Amino acid sequence: MQYAPRQPRIGFGMIGGFFLLVAVCAMLVIATFASISADRLVNRSMLVRQTMEQLFGTLEDAETGQRGYLLTGDPSYIKPFHDAQKQLPLLEGQLRQLTGQSAPHQRQLDTLYRLIAAKMHELSGTVSQREANHPGAAMALIKTNLGRNLMEQIHGVVADFDRTELDMLRKRSASAATQRNLLTFATILAAVLAGIMTFAVIMKTRRYAIDLRDKNDTLRREMAHRESVELQLRQAQKMEALGQLTGGVAHDFNNMLAIIVGNLEMLIKRLPEQDARCHTLATNALTGASRAAELTRRLLAFSRQQPLQPKPTDVNQCVEDIAVMLRRSLGENIAIETVRGGGLWRAYVDRAQLESAILNLAVNARDAMNGEGRLTIETANAFLDRAYAEANSEVSPGQYVMVAVTDTGCGMPADVMNKAFEPFFTTKEVGQGTGLGLSQVHGFARQSRGHVKIYSEPGVGTTIKIYLPRDTSKPEEEVQHERVPDARPEERHTVLVVEDDNDVREFVISALQELGYEAIAAADAASARELLARERCISVMLTDVVMPGINGRQLFDSIKDEHPDLIVLFMTGYTRNAVVHNGMLDPGVRLLSKPFTMDDLSRELRAALAPATASIPREPV
Repeated sequence: MQYAPRQPRIGFGMIGGFFLLVAVCAMLVIATFASISADRLVNRSMLVRQTMEQLFGTLEDAETGQRGYLLTGDPSYIKPFHDAQKQLPLLEGQLRQLTGQSAPHQRQLDTLYRLIAAKMHELSGTVSQREANHPGAAMALIKTNLGRNLMEQIHGVVADFDRTELDMLRKRSASAATQRNLLTFATILAAVLAGIMTFAVIMKTRRYAIDLRDKNDTLRREMAHRESVELQLRQAQKMEALGQLTGGVAHDFNNMLAIIVGNLEMLIKRLPEQDARCHTLATNALTGASRAAELTRRLLAFSRQQPLQPKPTDVNQCVEDIAVMLRRSLGENIAIETVRGGGLWRAYVDRAQLESAILNLAVNARDAMNGEGRLTIETANAFLDRAYAEANSEVSPGQYVMVAVTDTGCGMPADVMNKAFEPFFTTKEVGQGTGLGLSQVHGFARQSRGHVKIYSEPGVGTTIKIYLPRDTSKPEEEVQHERVPDARPEERHTVLVVEDDNDVREFVISALQELGYEAIAAADAASARELLARERCISVMLTDVVMPGINGRQLFDSIKDEHPDLIVLFMTGYTRNAVVHNGMLDPGVRLLSKPFTMDDLSRELRAALAPATASIPREPV
């Protein structure tokens, strides 16, 4: 555009003109107020002179009335004198208030009122003598010329006061005239500037007419972009609502499955070995319950309510390890290729859940390729900028470690991609899948403060990228974890079970006794504290987290100082609670997720007791 180079200059001119107009308007306002103030001062001067004339006239009337009364003895003559006694203090107050800002006036008023007081005293003396029927004495006071001298002095002070006020009046009148001239000039200048600004705005509007057409096109593109973002937001809100629903369902099922799985396992252990039919029925029931438990775990993963234990992780090594397993499990017709990025950052992630996510993606890729094709697992450093974050509202800008799983399968159309992360959504045949694989990956990525993105084209293939947060901590030496002993500890430990659900509590007590532990039951935190105070043999407390009143974490916090050697193991079917915050398990906390088997219970107890058995000092969890 030809006028484009002039736009900045026009813009600065408009801004300068605007500020100049504002300055002139401000000057206009100031001049207006100054003119009003000057006029008020002029009016005040006029009022001061009028009040002084009234005061002097009142004093003269008092003297005239006094002389008439002295000569005639008629009481009607004395009325102006009595009126003056009332009015003179009021007039003094008015003059004091009107001239409060003028020190010369205040000094003149001080002198004036001393003389007026003396004059009124002289008049009062003569009036008193006449009222006492001593006219001769009253006339004698008059002949002293005291009254006449006082009036002459008062007249002189009043004249000085008036001259002072006249000087001030002349100055104020001149100031008022100046302010009016300034007001007139500011008004004319403001009108001229307003006209110039109006003309400039009209010219600028014409110059930008062409630009507006271009901006309309840009606006249409932005509207299309906003619709896309709103679609993503609605999708994210729908996923959040589904997550809350599925999380609540999984929580309730976990408590029920804990009872079912535990009692079925106990039943199988107690069935006679020769009763094969009952063994088969019970085993099938336990298998179904275990599959239901796996389903609830996937639901918790989708709803971002699974407890994660993130650590600095070498993603390249993780991909290499999982690729070895996939080559054995996906079949010979699936060619697996790994492309590991050089200088790859460490990721702050739960490695076990990352391996599970990659495995889910690999299984989905195998199904999309009908068991034949190429599967590529790639890693790289990635930086998601602000523009990407604005286009994908669920991610924050920053540095990430990217894991991409690409297949050469059938691909997905747009409508399928929009629903791919929804739980139970699947394009597979009935019985071929639950529709929770990608949901679990999505929940894991979000809970890990990462992001997952699908790129797919029908007939070409699909790429799913997982962005994991970069670990920024300093590398530390890897700690070699001690092997948990397989055998039971030689010492017979006593376990306090704190669980408000009767059925779950009975199962845990039976399981502990089956494992060779002494078990004591408590239905709530108060009972648990009483038992701990009474039973000194308790070395382990296995407590539910979510309980009415005081929860398990609060119970532990209240007793840890009194029982520093007590080993605590938490159990729960719901992870958004007192021991899991922001999806991450609190440091130093041992958690047994419901439903669990006797093997799970035994393994966690052995792990908790192993440091104590080996006499390694450690802080209670």
